Amino acid sequence: MKIIVLNTPEFKIDGGAYFGVIPKSIWSSKYPCDENNMCKASCRSLLIDDGERRMLVDTGIGDKDVNDTINSYQADFTQNLEINIKSAGYSVEDITDVVLTHLHFDHCGGTTKLNKNTGEYELSFPNANHYISEKQWENAFNPNYREKSSFIKKNFEILKSSEKLKLVGKTIKISNNTELRLFDGHTPGLMLPVIKLDKNTVFFAGDLIPAMASVPLAWVSAYDLFPLTSIEEKKSILSEAFKKKWIIVFQHDYYNECCDLKKTEKGVRANKSFKLEDIFSNEK
Repeated sequence: MKIIVLNTPEFKIDGGAYFGVIPKSIWSSKYPCDENNMCKASCRSLLIDDGERRMLVDTGIGDKDVNDTINSYQADFTQNLEINIKSAGYSVEDITDVVLTHLHFDHCGGTTKLNKNTGEYELSFPNANHYISEKQWENAFNPNYREKSSFIKKNFEILKSSEKLKLVGKTIKISNNTELRLFDGHTPGLMLPVIKLDKNTVFFAGDLIPAMASVPLAWVSAYDLFPLTSIEEKKSILSEAFKKKWIIVFQHDYYNECCDLKKTEKGVRANKSFKLEDIFSNEK
């Protein structure tokens, strides 16, 4: 079994938005920013190969035309998901399942691509089933005022008429090793995978815990629609992760890809930062 981290276009995010009510004097000591308070953010995807299925978690910003929403985040398109998939030894046709944690533009933009011959959008991963939570699907087509600019329908709308769309209403296993769990604090129906390896379990923390600095319960993004729900969800999953010795993979942390956890007087905290490939080196 393999789990490969794939980089997609990176961007910048306002530190105040990234870390919510945490004062800059505190968060800036944990996560650097530039003179405009903008923080570098990665946008990682995961490729899970269990020998039978090749499951891709999130597709990043994509490479479509830059609109006002994407432009405001100063996206850097140096990284390209399709190129990085090929560099890992796979093709887009090899992908059997695409798991979209949610439908904000930076998580699903690479799901579709423009066919230059027809001028129409088509699925980037034509052979893959696409998993999206029922709550998030409904939310994306009927967005609230605060969230609506984050949903760019050309990223996912063609799935409406596709047999490849698989809507998820509860926690499910899509393979023997990969379970999808639902959360509601960041956005209704955020869906995050728990992946069991031979000796370790990996939790892809997505926008529930976007960075290692975000592990403490109060460090909740200003983008979370329901911050108190996020806090309770973080408390529950971190408690389980610590007890079961999970590895946490951060989707947006530019400086830290993964960490394990430790228990302190103030609660569960990040312990050591490392690369996901280190896990497999230790498992061999």
